[in-house]
Amino acid sequence: MTDIGKFFSDVDKLLKHTRQANSGKCDYDKVKKDLRSLYDRAANCPTDFPSSLYEYWENEFIYNSPDLSNEPSQDNIGRLGAMVAFLNNSDEYSDLLSAKDWEEMGRLINYEAEDLPVDLLQELMAILVSHGAY
Repeated sequence: MTDIGKFFSDVDKLLKHTRQANSGKCDYDKVKKDLRSLYDRAANCPTDFPSSLYEYWENEFIYNSPDLSNEPSQDNIGRLGAMVAFLNNSDEYSDLLSAKDWEEMGRLINYEAEDLPVDLLQELMAILVSHGAY
């Protein structure tokens, strides 16, 4: 199982337990702390870039949802997993992210560029360029 597979498995377990304790609903407010913890462990990248990316995901996909009690949806979990994969220098699940997402990720990495190790920055930039972020 890849690291992304483990991330998805751990998230599924978290959501399952939350639904069982919550009459079948997930409710983001009840899972956000644990979900963030899973993300932080899975995102293998130094600096504040993973935090910035998580905040983008949360603001763009979760807090814009018409029904926060049903978040995170499977689509949004997929997007978060794609971001984790990116942070781990992988293109897995990249098709789940839109052109707008790639552009925002490119913008966010520009803020962190000077703090990232050069080799990691080059690898991440190559992925961003291949997805039209610049």
